[in-house]
Amino acid sequence: MGMKIILTTLVLSLLSTAAIQAKETSSNWIVDIGDAISHTAHLCTLKNGGTMQDIERIDKKLNGFLDAQDIKGFRQLLTPLFAAGAKYDYIAFDFMAWDEFGKEWDLWLGSKKGAAIAAEYAAIEDCDAIVSAAFPLIRKPEIADDDSRIVTVEWCTRKEGVTQDQLAAKHEQVAKENADTTTAGWWGVGYPQAGVRDNLFPGDFYHLVNYSDMKAFAAAKNSIANNNGWRARAEYYSEFADCTGEHTFTAETVRNSR
Repeated sequence: MGMKIILTTLVLSLLSTAAIQAKETSSNWIVDIGDAISHTAHLCTLKNGGTMQDIERIDKKLNGFLDAQDIKGFRQLLTPLFAAGAKYDYIAFDFMAWDEFGKEWDLWLGSKKGAAIAAEYAAIEDCDAIVSAAFPLIRKPEIADDDSRIVTVEWCTRKEGVTQDQLAAKHEQVAKENADTTTAGWWGVGYPQAGVRDNLFPGDFYHLVNYSDMKAFAAAKNSIANNNGWRARAEYYSEFADCTGEHTFTAETVRNSR
């Protein structure tokens, strides 16, 4: 009887693991949880009468170019919603595996087609770019196909005496404790790799969160305000990192080739 119970438990465990893996595979994520993905943020200001409709038109050319070269990636356009002091009109996020990032930029910099598309962008906007390693820690399959999202970004700096290993362990703990209860569909931590000098951004790393809609965003904030979520946040702020507060954006997916 005991051996039957053990075997039954083992089978159920294997089936559960297989189901989780199938769920992850069906969402076609770019990297596994805990692995770094390249995250490029273009902070852009329109000029010369340029509009977001112009950006969308040129984006279609960019997407066609990348599709023709079989470059896999995910692209969002973000517009400030709750972002006091923002000095840009929009942000473009590009997520790719690092090898795809290298292939894309070699094509972008070394082809006539890439140069022509770049010139169209440059005629109607000025952009600064930052490249980071972003580590996904929570993600839910149901958000994978959402074209419209609410996105928050918060910059933070490790407190003196806190090691990178301690910070990473804390992030993993937060993810484990909240994965089943948070209304966030995607949460990760990003560390700049290129395009940033000291004091350019208000922190050394950032939290990046995606919600399916404003209801999910509001539920998360309600949990912090009314369900003791503020205690965990206060502990993080007092013991692990100094953070600047979130900027919140509406985000539209304009490319999803993974």
